[in-house]
Amino acid sequence: MYLIKGIVKNYPWGGTSYLPNLLGTANKEQVPHAEYWLGSHPDGDAVLTNLPQTTLRSFIKDHPGKIFPPNHAQKDGGLPFLFKVLDVRNMLSIQLHPDKETAMQGFIKENAQGKSRDAFDRVYKDGNHKPELMVALSEFWLVQGFKSTEQILSTLDGSKELASLKSIFIEGGLAHLYRYIMQADQATINALLKPLGKRIKPQYESGELAKDDINFWAARAFITFNQQGKCDRGILSLYLMNLVQLKKGEGIYQAPGVLHAYLEGQNVECMANSDNVIRGGLTPKHIDVPLLLELVSFSQDRPIIVHPEQQAGGLETYQTPAQEFVLSTVTAQPSVEIDSSAANLMICIDGAYEVTATEGSCSLEKGDAILLTVNDHARIITLQSGQLFVAQL
Repeated sequence: MYLIKGIVKNYPWGGTSYLPNLLGTANKEQVPHAEYWLGSHPDGDAVLTNLPQTTLRSFIKDHPGKIFPPNHAQKDGGLPFLFKVLDVRNMLSIQLHPDKETAMQGFIKENAQGKSRDAFDRVYKDGNHKPELMVALSEFWLVQGFKSTEQILSTLDGSKELASLKSIFIEGGLAHLYRYIMQADQATINALLKPLGKRIKPQYESGELAKDDINFWAARAFITFNQQGKCDRGILSLYLMNLVQLKKGEGIYQAPGVLHAYLEGQNVECMANSDNVIRGGLTPKHIDVPLLLELVSFSQDRPIIVHPEQQAGGLETYQTPAQEFVLSTVTAQPSVEIDSSAANLMICIDGAYEVTATEGSCSLEKGDAILLTVNDHARIITLQSGQLFVAQL
């Protein structure tokens, strides 16, 4: 059992209080704290605090038998998953993640081109896919996937400024419409969006719009992302996508190719160990429209809310198709047993818990995280009800 400390990412869309409060750190200068990474990704390698100057990645490289079961294939020596806590104050980009084969080919290609890891137009930071599960820590808002045909028609009918798009949609369907709005010249985008912004921004600013109205988020995007003489075409994506409200404890899964954007709230995320993102708007970062259109799924499925299921031993687990991780939670159960053939990462979001394992015991309070090594049976006792997350191979 090892205490670990993650890496804070100060992206502009992050809040200024949630993560500092979680981690017990000061933020007098109100610097945005967007993400807290617990993993071994090259862009954010956690540290084992009771082994001075030892990163999680180097520990795994030196002691693979403490992390992986026998005969486990792990080529780069790191954890196969990345675990995060997010505080979304301003909405994230319209985005999707690649499948594994596409990611590997893109990574090799960009390396061959000599692009540095931090190049502005670098898309593939690694050669991995990024199946991703998020669980809400508060009321959480996002958009995911495309609405049904009936819902899109209703949306276009309900917004006079977008009515001209209806004939394009009827003529060629969703893929035809989406390619049109993503490839249209800026003058066309401005002609569509400027009248819309003129109507809904005053409504937003006067408090007339509710969060379950997509105009609320579109108006916020107008204010946040539009530049002088240039409307962000990502706003049009919002009107075609499913608006989702998650309650605390509810999860949602992002498969490769599924268009999505986080809008507001706090969550935990578990994903394959990757930072590959293809963006299509609502961001100052690199946007790659041709690649987005090549990889996006045009399925019109209703978002599926993932609820935890009780497991033997007491853990409540969020079931997903991902092979690289399993995410579980402990809330108010008096005690939980964990007997895993591979390593676990745990983080306490609130409350207090005592973890007793073969190699010792420790108390976990808000913001504390530990690495539990392979075949180390553990018992988690709830001292004060809260929420403890467990990420497992």
